[in-house]
Amino acid sequence: MSTPGRKRRADIWTHFTFNVTQNKTSCALCEGTITGKNTTNLKRHLQTSHPEIHAKLQKPLEDDSGPPATKKAKATQQSITTAFQSVLKYKSDSKEQLSKEEAIAKWIGSTGLPITTIEDEDFVHMMETIDKKLTVPKKTKISNLIDKYYEDLKQTFRRRLAAARKMSIGIDLWTKKGLTASFIAITSCYFCIEQNKPEHILLSLEEVAHPHTAQSIKACVDKCMEEWDVPHEKVMAVITDNGSNMVAAFKNTTSEEDDSSDDSEDPMASFSESEADELRYHNTNLERIPCVVHSLQLVVHLLQKEASVNRLLDKASDVRWIMAAASCSRHHLHGNDSAWTSASCSV
Repeated sequence: MSTPGRKRRADIWTHFTFNVTQNKTSCALCEGTITGKNTTNLKRHLQTSHPEIHAKLQKPLEDDSGPPATKKAKATQQSITTAFQSVLKYKSDSKEQLSKEEAIAKWIGSTGLPITTIEDEDFVHMMETIDKKLTVPKKTKISNLIDKYYEDLKQTFRRRLAAARKMSIGIDLWTKKGLTASFIAITSCYFCIEQNKPEHILLSLEEVAHPHTAQSIKACVDKCMEEWDVPHEKVMAVITDNGSNMVAAFKNTTSEEDDSSDDSEDPMASFSESEADELRYHNTNLERIPCVVHSLQLVVHLLQKEASVNRLLDKASDVRWIMAAASCSRHHLHGNDSAWTSASCSV
């Protein structure tokens, strides 16, 4: 039987019963009696007579000791070390959070990595290790930031193209293996006044349908120049390979200039040098210049058709394979004669 008064420990009194008349407490486990109702004596009885019960109650007794206000304070109290080690995340609109999100979007957009990289567990772990305050953004936000970065960069290049006095256009057309798709790339090379140095940028890269006629190529170039607001008179030359479709796409200018040069004298002869440059720069036709690398490649292919050149290349190839197979001879030559070493390396 229990009496009103100070709140008893529920975990202790589940094993004891207090008799008010006799002023004694009976143990429900061993029927032993203890004078009074002091919980310290009850705890000592469990420790000596029932150690297994005492061991189970020991931890809860330590955690639940004290009045309710003290127990609440213990549950919410934080140590100084824990307070210093705790990390607060950046606010979503803070300068630090926004700058790091833009840097991640720029990295993914510039390298061509998939946007799903942002959700990779290793990537998230790496970013949290670098900056614990950073909240790694979702792929939807990164996608929007990449689009914004692209538009800002496009406006920057548009401004630089408008400030450039002259530029050249490069065009290349290629087909994937298996003839599954074809692409045309258009680039621009100019002197950037803003950065005070030459700059080479990609203006367009798109898939083109068959057939790759001169008209379709010229249409792609005109569309690209119109999109970037580049007037024809700003383009000094169009650099292409020696394909027949490329030659035909810009053939009108070359043929007209050849005919005029045969029938009459140079029309620029009566002007001064500066006036002649201005007239030449305002020419609305696009003059084609063959690419040097492609021209050299054609020369190499022509040389390979010569029988004498083929015999020389075959002998050089045989010497190379002999040197590569005979390790002892190669080691001997490398160790004793530097001239033979240079010759074998060149072959």
